[in-house]
Amino acid sequence: MSSPPKRSDILLAAIQRRVPSAPAPVAPEPQAQVTVEKPQGRRKEPHLVSEKPKPRKGKQIQFWFHEEDGKLVRELAAWLAGQGVRPTDSLVVRAALRTAETGTAFLHAYRKAAELDGRLKKHKVK
Repeated sequence: MSSPPKRSDILLAAIQRRVPSAPAPVAPEPQAQVTVEKPQGRRKEPHLVSEKPKPRKGKQIQFWFHEEDGKLVRELAAWLAGQGVRPTDSLVVRAALRTAETGTAFLHAYRKAAELDGRLKKHKVK
């Protein structure tokens, strides 16, 4: 019985194998001359969709929230999270400001908040 060939012998035999010669390259047939037109510049067409506004730097300000105000911000943030976004408190407050409308409901909410605010001087409502 003969022993199986060693791995080094197999590798050496693979390296020493001769590769069949490649067929002679065929000369390409001459093709008709193709003229290339100069590309035209892109025309700026008016966008039908409004463009995103450029990001602006805001200024840092600080708000003091009562506990119930913080709960409202967290409630709005939780609702937004259910819609598939990850909001920050700042974005929640900004969105709420942008959706707020003037009117009697806003005036009542302001008066209720003013009652809780200890910094404001109490004025008599005429």
